[in-house]
Amino acid sequence: MREYERHEAGIPVKILFDGKKFDFIIDNVSLGGMACHGSKDFRVGEEVEIEISLLNPVYVSRGRIVWCKEVGDYFELGIEHQGAKDKARLDMVEQISHIEHYRADIMTAEGREISGEQAAREWISKHT
Repeated sequence: MREYERHEAGIPVKILFDGKKFDFIIDNVSLGGMACHGSKDFRVGEEVEIEISLLNPVYVSRGRIVWCKEVGDYFELGIEHQGAKDKARLDMVEQISHIEHYRADIMTAEGREISGEQAAREWISKHT
């Protein structure tokens, strides 16, 4: 059993490493870490910075790569959050959970399928 509840996500995240930013999409997130996918591979143990600019406030934190696997033409990463479990991390996970519930509600109520990014933009504009 997992230590932390995972929340599905589909929103963009920037992974900053070695002075460069790489675009990824979060697959799921918890208080312990996140899984995401994108075009850059990383080595296990590398320290990265995480930036989720769609959230309000923008979420910036440190993480450590705990796994990386190639899947076709992209890479899936597991990133462990670094540092104390602070309010900012809790707020980030909570916002992502609300966004994904909003996305599902829109599909049910309106039959409208929207991306994680669009759901984030709509939810943020209505609730922050």
